[in-house]
Amino acid sequence: MRIHSEAEQQYWDALVRLKSGKTEVVDTRSTRFKFTKDAVGREAGRGKGYVRYERYPSLCDAIADAEANRKKDGLDAPGFAHKVEKQKELKKKARDEYHKLKKEYDLLMAEYLNVVRRNFELETGLVESNNQRLVRVPNKK
Repeated sequence: MRIHSEAEQQYWDALVRLKSGKTEVVDTRSTRFKFTKDAVGREAGRGKGYVRYERYPSLCDAIADAEANRKKDGLDAPGFAHKVEKQKELKKKARDEYHKLKKEYDLLMAEYLNVVRRNFELETGLVESNNQRLVRVPNKK
């Protein structure tokens, strides 16, 4: 004696695959994955909207339970919190490195501009004091 029709059995098999993570169509590793009637329908090889509460009430209840379990387990998982903390640390480290490099750059630019100004003053002072024209010699290799 068959409990489920052939189509309903395909949906139940798809739900089992989604729960185990051994899917054929739907990516359960995605951050946007949720247990929905449409996800079960796509995994079963059908389109969206085939799984309805009027047709398969026990299947829809099982899907809702699976989603509730996923939310409960997913938000409290130490792996997720650990990843968030790690990303925050990396962001803080990058920000600190950026500020350090920016300070060094600003100091180097100030020194460079002082050297350029001093060079300009020496060149113009040399020309004014000797009344000579400054001739630049190209670098010999």
